[in-house]
Amino acid sequence: MDTMWSIWFFVLGTVLASFGAVVGYRLPKGMKIGTERSQCDTCERQLKGYELIPVLSYLAFGGKCRTCRKKITFLYPAVELLTGALFAFSYIKYGFSAELLIACSLIFLSSIIFVSDLLYCIISDKVMIVFFVWFFVLLFITEYRGWIDAIGGGLFGFCFLFILAVVSKGGIGGGDIKLMGVIGLVLGFQGTYFTLMIASITGVLVAIVGLMLKKYTRKTAIPFGPYLVIGAMVTYYYKAELLALLFS
Repeated sequence: MDTMWSIWFFVLGTVLASFGAVVGYRLPKGMKIGTERSQCDTCERQLKGYELIPVLSYLAFGGKCRTCRKKITFLYPAVELLTGALFAFSYIKYGFSAELLIACSLIFLSSIIFVSDLLYCIISDKVMIVFFVWFFVLLFITEYRGWIDAIGGGLFGFCFLFILAVVSKGGIGGGDIKLMGVIGLVLGFQGTYFTLMIASITGVLVAIVGLMLKKYTRKTAIPFGPYLVIGAMVTYYYKAELLALLFS
């Protein structure tokens, strides 16, 4: 039974990630979410239902549009696969609990951020407002974290990146600041600290590798949102282990 539920959560994760990719792709472009049919960016042909099956459609058509054969970015199936895997892992780790609902909500947010920030370096205010309200409601209903810790984490994450943005004269985007406020509400003060630490280390390492491989220059704008959500997910799953490592 646990295996079947894990599979079900994997499928659910891929489906939600597919929708999250649509949100992440359309909102920064000012497109409507529910009323416009998906289409190929190159030939503008409306896609059929069987072309929108998460992961499988990408594999079936070789990662290309069925009509114009234009290559489709691997970002979409990668996000779908990763989201499905994390949904299944969350079920295995937490079972049916409030922790599972919070984890899946955080993963879903991450799928949207990955697409929008990597493609456009934009994190939508509308997305941030929706998830802030959603996590605030979950906090009220489930009391997954103490109010002082949750609000303190949100303020710490928001203010820290805000000050960093001022000092760096725009080196941090407004979307990153708001995202960290939402993440802080979920993870609390200690979780926010670990998230910022992991995100900073990961971002610096990627930047160094990019410079060495000449993929980046010193003026290349590198989206920070994906590293923040990576740090948030690692912290959410392994906060106890990180605390033990820190104090050891």
